[in-house]
Amino acid sequence: MSNRNHKQEWLLSRLSNFNHDKEIVQAEIDATTDVLTVRKLEKRLDIIFGQIEEVEQEIQQEQKKCKDKLVQKKFDELIGILQPNESLWEKIHQAYQNTLLHWAVRVKQNVDDVQSIVAELNKISQGSLSYSALEEFIANLFNEIFDVGVSNALTQWEREYCQDRDWLRLYEQIQKSQERRLEKAQPAIVITITRSDEASTQSQDGETYYQLESWLIEDMETYQTKKTGFHSLLAAGSPDNAPCLLEDLLQNITHLLDRLISKQVKHCQGCENYPQIHVFLPLELMHLGVDVWSIDSGSNRSNYLGHDYLVFIHCANRYDGNYRKMPSWKKLWKRHQGLLLESAQNVFVEGHDNDLDDLMEILDDAVQSDRIVGLQVTDAPVDTENLVYELLDHGLPIAIWSRTNLAESAHRTQVKALLESCCLETLPSVVKEKRAETRRPRNKKELHIGHHLSFLWDDPHFYPPKSA
Repeated sequence: MSNRNHKQEWLLSRLSNFNHDKEIVQAEIDATTDVLTVRKLEKRLDIIFGQIEEVEQEIQQEQKKCKDKLVQKKFDELIGILQPNESLWEKIHQAYQNTLLHWAVRVKQNVDDVQSIVAELNKISQGSLSYSALEEFIANLFNEIFDVGVSNALTQWEREYCQDRDWLRLYEQIQKSQERRLEKAQPAIVITITRSDEASTQSQDGETYYQLESWLIEDMETYQTKKTGFHSLLAAGSPDNAPCLLEDLLQNITHLLDRLISKQVKHCQGCENYPQIHVFLPLELMHLGVDVWSIDSGSNRSNYLGHDYLVFIHCANRYDGNYRKMPSWKKLWKRHQGLLLESAQNVFVEGHDNDLDDLMEILDDAVQSDRIVGLQVTDAPVDTENLVYELLDHGLPIAIWSRTNLAESAHRTQVKALLESCCLETLPSVVKEKRAETRRPRNKKELHIGHHLSFLWDDPHFYPPKSA
């Protein structure tokens, strides 16, 4: 079959004729001195210019149509190579997931076929990079797929459509670039525990069921600015993702945390920073001591999540799309950003939920102040759910409290000293250091605040991937 484009040839021939006519008329204008003749010739020349412009537009449209057909043929042949190979779908899908991690555009994470993968990747603008998202995907395929038939077909496809592209070199270039980026990245593991209304309704005993989900964020800054660079750590429908009673969830939490951390370590090899741990809890579970969830230490010594990791708790009720005090929350978070270098003690107000009227008055004044962004709870909460509800009702984003009253009210003096020792910006790191001190045998539970410290840090710009 001939590859000639007869319409384009005809248009080019017309353009050549019009240009020839233009030269003849222009020569006639140059050769005459009669004013009336010049005017007639100029009108004729204007018509020819219009015809030239019209034909040039048609040629551009035809060239674009031809280019689009060639590109579509290129994609169709790629799909034709990959689509029949269901046995390789896992590798193809993984190559797609690996590609999406590096692009600042939100497209469908879960796709069912190669055609959808190509369609989604083609939505991503190449920007200033020397390669496209689809080309990165293909480079990943060349590295992942060792099936001889598919490899040969891809090589033949490459020769026909991408003669100038060295896929192995492109893959190595991308990997080196990502390794440099990941070295300085701040990863995070996000965990959400949500009420499973469907399972709870079906429960014959009227018990409440909860469901746990988790994601790895490769770099907090990239995620918060571009909402990319994340992927699920738990497969939908897996046993770890199934609705269960809270007591069963907590009983399995050590095993689950070890798996999540292991996946993060494997994925972020070369990263210089430990992942932050962000746990989103519903209001009724804000009493949980997330930082003292056990993790495997590889020895007989107890090891808790807060020993090695910066652990934040977030109230999921703020992030469900129905939070009425969003304007106050954002305003107070913006205030917090302007007070980062202030001493932490100066931006916290003391309060307690043993007298809710008194607490509400304290929080009312805090919101009106231009210097307060957090609540220091003086004693262990009487009812953590009521306490956090008041924080939500006033929009206050930060709070710190001891889950237990220590001997001789040591919790009061230790929390106060902690706030006095740092500025607001470094408070999360200081909280982590205080928790890490509890690894030492001399820092006993009844005397050291690090065993009991809850730290609420609700950033209105940081949502779990499912909500973002």
